[in-house]
Amino acid sequence: MASRIQLYKFALRTLRVTRKYVPPTLANRGCRECMSANWTINLRRYVYTAVPNETIEAQATENPEGKSEVFQILSILQMKKDRLGPLNITDIKTGIEKLKRQNVELSGSDFLQLLQMTIKAVEMEYRNCSDVVQQLLELYKTGKEKPLTLGHLELYFKMCLLAEVPLSSKVMLSLVEDNNIDVTRELLEIMMLILGRNGRIDDTADILTFMKQKGFPITEVIFSGIIFAHGFNRDLDGINSVVETMRNVKMDFTSITYHALMTAYAVAGEFPRVGSLVQQMNRAKVACTLSQLKSLLLDVVKSNEAGEDFENMDYVLELMKQKGTLDLAVIVLHLIHHNHAPEAVRLLSSHLPVLKNTEYYNNARIYIQEMVHCLKDVDLLVEMCQQLEQDEINKYATLVALETAFIEHKEEVAWALLQSLKNNGKPLRQHYFWPLLNGSQSLIASKLIDYVHNMVTLGIPPDVETLSEFVIPNLTLKDPQSIEHTLKGAGLSVTLIAAPLLTVLIRNNMIDKAIEYAKNLRVDFSSPDLTAALAKTWTSSPKSAISLLAMLIQKAKEHEPSGNLKEDWGGQFLLDIASSRNGLNKHQIVPLFKELKKNNIGISEISADYLVGRANASIQEELKENVHMIVDKSLGHPPKEQDYNFMPHPNDMTIEELEGHLIELQSKGFKTRGTIRRLILLHASENNTERVLSLMRVLEEMGEKMSPGVLASILNAYISVKNFDAALDVYNGLRQAHPSFALDKYKVIDFSTALVKHGRIEEAVKILEEVTPYKGNTVDEKRQVRRNCQALLMAAAATCKYEVVTQIFDILKSKNIIKIDKLMLGALVKCRLNSGDYIGTVEEVRSIKKKFKCLPMKIEVLIHLLHNIKKTEAEADSLEESRSSANKLLEEMLNIIASVSGSTNAQHDLLFACLEAGYPSQATQVLRSLGRKINESQIQRQCQRYAGTAREEPLLNFLISCRSIPGIRREEIFNSLLDIYHVQNDGRKGLSLWTRMQEENVLPSKAFLGTLASLLASNDIDIPYEVSWSV
Repeated sequence: MASRIQLYKFALRTLRVTRKYVPPTLANRGCRECMSANWTINLRRYVYTAVPNETIEAQATENPEGKSEVFQILSILQMKKDRLGPLNITDIKTGIEKLKRQNVELSGSDFLQLLQMTIKAVEMEYRNCSDVVQQLLELYKTGKEKPLTLGHLELYFKMCLLAEVPLSSKVMLSLVEDNNIDVTRELLEIMMLILGRNGRIDDTADILTFMKQKGFPITEVIFSGIIFAHGFNRDLDGINSVVETMRNVKMDFTSITYHALMTAYAVAGEFPRVGSLVQQMNRAKVACTLSQLKSLLLDVVKSNEAGEDFENMDYVLELMKQKGTLDLAVIVLHLIHHNHAPEAVRLLSSHLPVLKNTEYYNNARIYIQEMVHCLKDVDLLVEMCQQLEQDEINKYATLVALETAFIEHKEEVAWALLQSLKNNGKPLRQHYFWPLLNGSQSLIASKLIDYVHNMVTLGIPPDVETLSEFVIPNLTLKDPQSIEHTLKGAGLSVTLIAAPLLTVLIRNNMIDKAIEYAKNLRVDFSSPDLTAALAKTWTSSPKSAISLLAMLIQKAKEHEPSGNLKEDWGGQFLLDIASSRNGLNKHQIVPLFKELKKNNIGISEISADYLVGRANASIQEELKENVHMIVDKSLGHPPKEQDYNFMPHPNDMTIEELEGHLIELQSKGFKTRGTIRRLILLHASENNTERVLSLMRVLEEMGEKMSPGVLASILNAYISVKNFDAALDVYNGLRQAHPSFALDKYKVIDFSTALVKHGRIEEAVKILEEVTPYKGNTVDEKRQVRRNCQALLMAAAATCKYEVVTQIFDILKSKNIIKIDKLMLGALVKCRLNSGDYIGTVEEVRSIKKKFKCLPMKIEVLIHLLHNIKKTEAEADSLEESRSSANKLLEEMLNIIASVSGSTNAQHDLLFACLEAGYPSQATQVLRSLGRKINESQIQRQCQRYAGTAREEPLLNFLISCRSIPGIRREEIFNSLLDIYHVQNDGRKGLSLWTRMQEENVLPSKAFLGTLASLLASNDIDIPYEVSWSV
């Protein structure tokens, strides 16, 4: 138990040091959270970046080589962007704060770089980041010497639009005029959209006036901005007037206008008009984009127009579904952070795929964490957690929220969630309260006692462990009576307080105070934790410790109904000493035993046996000689006897132990069925058939039938030891005794495979013919059966009997066990190759290509044909006709491949076959014939396959064959070889590889040198070049 507490405290200390709230970012930041197999959401959880924000603090203060602070800060941001993907708002905010503290001025190019970094972060952000965007402009102190440019303003205004920054026309136009910007139509459209999205209807007139002065025409986007402005002001007449104006000027309505109209009517409370607009769009064959519909959904919810039963929100979601697969993760988070948690939960429960495993603790965890982080209304958070549980999204939603509240030190939220668990009838466990109490070092005593009172109110008063580890150590120990009085005021009984209070006093070497306190107790304070504490500190004051132990035993006797103590507390004390870090030494034994005897403390015979049996050899004899002086036969077992019970479970026993256990059970008249079945399986796995049969007869005499599951296990055991006669007997007996029982398909196929490998083909075929047609649907089951069928067919191909392979193939096909593909068809080709029938092999490939449109084992066939050519050339007495026939077969095979995948791919296949067959000179000829048609990506993929399967020889042959061929990236081949040597931890080969690169003037990459340096270092080989270990 103590180790559990230590681990918990270590975790909490680590949590306080390292766990900071880092909001989740989007998938292109580099990581993802898998909610389930069917619910993958591109988000990051509470993660830590490889380049922490504190790096900016540390590195930006330096000024190497005279570089400016601005340059360093932007460089670090760029480094994070290059390594981790687009930055998040937290990164930008940290950089801005640092730049402000440095009080530096940004150049125009620096400001542009910062804007470009920020806009990506704003696009991905779901939290309110308008304050960060506004701070950007404050950094750039404009003036005549460095005015803003059009590029600056376009980026800044786009971010203001995305972040919903409430800019006025006066501010935007002053930025344009003060910096003498030659405005463009695009910039004016962005400005109008900003005003429209903020509902500044009066300010739109200023932009229109400015456009008229500059001679810009009014575009559809400008009209859309005005429509937005009227909509957010709930001005229906204004919307209609804009539409009428657009019709009068004969402006075509595109998705831009329709999106603006749908948004305007929706936020103005006229959602039924959205349906009419959708019908108009369908007639006009105009469709909104998915991003426009997402924007509409957010506007509907944020304007509180989702509907009483979310019907308006559901309607928009149905429109979005028509566009394809939805990724609503960012929308859900956006709604949570904008105080629309009910709508977010509605999306989770109704419009995200239903999870198959609702028992998974992490389902929707990210959303629960974000609700805890940003929701101010505790009651709403509790309600949302309950809703997630009712909708079967996550049955542990409240617990996940509670964990997050602990991490973020939100005590009020934690207590509310604990109360919710209690109200819903869910069990409250002691360790749920530990994080609250663990921070008690920083709490005043009154607040700590309030927490204890809260636990009592919830019906979960702190137990001995909680009191002794988290409550009492943080109170003043000088006055134990005062602690008792205080805890009694919180609702605890003296019986509950006494043992943990004594335990804490003993741990702090305050044994005298513990004795003084114990003298006045009128309750039983015996506790296993108390003896453990005494065992750890007894050497500092042995007599006092044993006196306290005697008081413990006396109190236990007084509260024993019969007056005779059954539990062996003295033995428990000695066992705790023996298992402590210091243990017992030879010189302590006699004085300790005498002191125990002096205080009338004895130990039971069981404790004596445990004590001697567990002791080291150095003190075992001393214990044997002296333990008799304290043995008391009237005592029972020590309280924690289960910690010293070495009797193994029957599942962990050997055959010999289990046989002895069976005899013991039979002698005592206990049930033996389970033990006999376990023995049968063990003896079958050892091929002890006689003992298996005798045990089965014992079961029959007992009137017990062997279950089909046990028979199937016996069958597997016999198959594993290759006792096929016994296995067939069990199989036939299983089918007769349990005709309705169906063995797993893969087990039957494995049995057939084993029979085929050992020449018992007829029996294997008979078993396969008896298999029922396959109806497996799960992906894992199909994959398992597919692998086993491939092994069966390859075993049949090894017999070189083509008719056997085709017979088994047809059976598996007719039973719907296999799906015809290259892997399965490969057995037909393999059988021909194994028999040396190369003409038949080529014909088989041609037949398969015609029937099934695929080419199984094409490279292996080419390898065999190349070997055949080499063989005929080596034979002095071979006829010219046979040599010509061998070459013709290779040509025919290449033509077949070319007819399917083209001549270039056929030549590449021939190249790989030459490399694998060990013919580098022929591979060189193939490369020369390919010339500029060499496919580098195809060659790279093949090298990676060789590296993945640790095939060194083809890669070495490739190095030889391509030495004089231009255009081949030889460094990729060297990289693949190094990957193999790195996995094999072969430093010598790695070093020879580097030497070869030097000889052939191949420049190794930095990654190559780094990997090689790591390999050489692990093999204690000197690195022949300088290497920087910095990241």
